[in-house]
Amino acid sequence: MFRRLFSKSTPGGSPPPLKAPVTAPASDPADVLGDVRGLINNGRHPEAFALLNEIKARRVPVRGADYLRAVCFVKDRQPFAAIEALKEELRYFPNDDASRLLLESLAPANQPAPAADGGDFGDILQTIRPYTMLGEPRLLSLYKLAREICERDLPGNFVECGVAAGGSSALLAAIVARHSRRPRRLYSFDTFEGMPVSTELDTHQGQSAEASGWGAGTCSAPEASLREVCGKLGVAAFVEPVKGLFSESLPVWRERVGPIAFLHMDGDWYSSTTDIFENLFDQVVPGGHIQIDDYGYWDGCRRAVADFEQKRGLKFQLHRIDETGVWLSL
Repeated sequence: MFRRLFSKSTPGGSPPPLKAPVTAPASDPADVLGDVRGLINNGRHPEAFALLNEIKARRVPVRGADYLRAVCFVKDRQPFAAIEALKEELRYFPNDDASRLLLESLAPANQPAPAADGGDFGDILQTIRPYTMLGEPRLLSLYKLAREICERDLPGNFVECGVAAGGSSALLAAIVARHSRRPRRLYSFDTFEGMPVSTELDTHQGQSAEASGWGAGTCSAPEASLREVCGKLGVAAFVEPVKGLFSESLPVWRERVGPIAFLHMDGDWYSSTTDIFENLFDQVVPGGHIQIDDYGYWDGCRRAVADFEQKRGLKFQLHRIDETGVWLSL
């Protein structure tokens, strides 16, 4: 999910060092946010950040939580992470003036360079950028691989596991709409409530995912966000959103999905990556492509790929996209 202009887990730098929380989250999140503000005002933002992580893990939107996460990221000199946290706040609370003002102050200095000329990719990118955490290299890879499949007229649907705000789903749907020679659909699987809880396998350089600030409940957006960006590109008719944990939704939907020509895996965690492989790998047609977003960052994702290879007696030829994303063909 998770991942972006930066790696989803530690955007723009190292996460704030964590200390033991001052207090466990109270039943009323507003009380916790009051504690968080007090900690920040007293120069104790790492402790505030730990409390915010616990609030996010509930996977229930709380007004102001992502704004305060952004404040902590700013104090830790992680502007890109702060921008993504503010975008998450505004997806649920679009009238949050404080978040909008902070976002406007951060965005100009941290705006990525314009996309290189790549046919209609540049036009699509300008529409989807506010709806995705993926950086341009991985988005361009999705564009090229998906378009190649359409131009080869390879049979099969497209699938994305890990949708977040919907930008990459909209890109894939736009390729289907503009370049496919046959009817296809994009199946977009996500909780639409944020990341599930990680496990002890989901680490980076010894740090747990939950301590990084991008663990359970983060990378969240409502299904309406996916529909909104698809509507802007005029491709909503090609997209089938499927809500739920992969372990629950994929076994139920895989028969309906049918043959798969392109599979985008953005599940981050070991268990999520394993669920995708176990349920969908055998449906990827010969010549089809798989792109794995967080292979180069999260240890759990990388281990899940290796374990699946060993279990099946396979050896994938992985093509590196950037520091974290890879793709392979069958």
